[in-house]
Amino acid sequence: MENIKQPNLNLDSLPWISCSCGGMIFDSAVMVKKVSALLSPTGREEMIPADMIICRSCGKIPEFYANKVKGIPEELIAKNS
Repeated sequence: MENIKQPNLNLDSLPWISCSCGGMIFDSAVMVKKVSALLSPTGREEMIPADMIICRSCGKIPEFYANKVKGIPEELIAKNS
């Protein structure tokens, strides 16, 4: 089996990411989607957790993250002012 060489990343050279509000510290959060009993494989209503990050400064989901997850309500997304 061929060894695949992983690139060495120098973290010092990578940029920090910020929210559109300018905040750079984020917290983990969970949003929950509901699956109706009709669509659920168990025949019962189910809840599906979805991990998110929120900006500590503005309390919203950063746009760079929200763009990768479909269906987040617009009012929860941090936008450029």
